[in-house]
Order: sequence, then structure tokens, then C-alpha cells
Amino acid sequence: MLCKHLKTTLIHNHERAAAMTLRTVLLSLQALLAAAEPDDPQDAVVAQQYKQNPEMFKQTARLWAHVYAGAPVPSPEYTRKVDKLCAMGFDKNAVIVALSSQSWDVECATERLLSN
Repeated sequence: MLCKHLKTTLIHNHERAAAMTLRTVLLSLQALLAAAEPDDPQDAVVAQQYKQNPEMFKQTARLWAHVYAGAPVPSPEYTRKVDKLCAMGFDKNAVIVALSSQSWDVECATERLLSN
């Protein structure tokens, strides 16, 4: 949804593209990110988690923010699960994707990682 909206905005406003400043783009992104659209998601697993288990969604988002943006360390429980699977030789990003898509169940995430 986010990419589709930005693409549409940029195409329809091509003649005004010079007027679109970085500030305008960032404000548009902020508005889109502030209004989650779980019924029209970019990622169905994330949308399902957002709707069915908001606390797990928040913890997962915090973990991704830690990994990619240097945010403070999130839940120690989630970090231990990631570390446990990484110690088995799996890629950290793949581990987080597997865990978050399997409701942070280590056994299910391990099966998913081994099946790929």
C-alpha cells in the first residue's frame, strides 16, 4: 500500500515533481506509517500479527528496529530466541522472519528454517 501510494503520487504529480521536497516526501511517509492498513497489507503475516496479537507485533517491530536502526534492545526473551537459532548457524534476518511468522515458537521457526 505504501509503495503503491507513493508511486501513484509521484506519477500523477510528475509535472510538479520539482515542487516535491524532501520535507513533503517525509511528511507523506509519516502520515502513511501512522495509519496502519492491516486490511490492505504489504505483508500478510505482519498484518495478521498486528490484528491478532498486537503485543507480539510491537515486540517484533522493536526487534527489527534494534537490528536495522540501532534502537534499544527489545524483549530479552525474543533476543534469546534469535540468539539460540543463530547459534545453530542460521542467518539472523532469516531467523527473525521465521520466528515472527511462527508466533515466536522456536520449534516451528526451526522447522521453517530447515525446510527452506
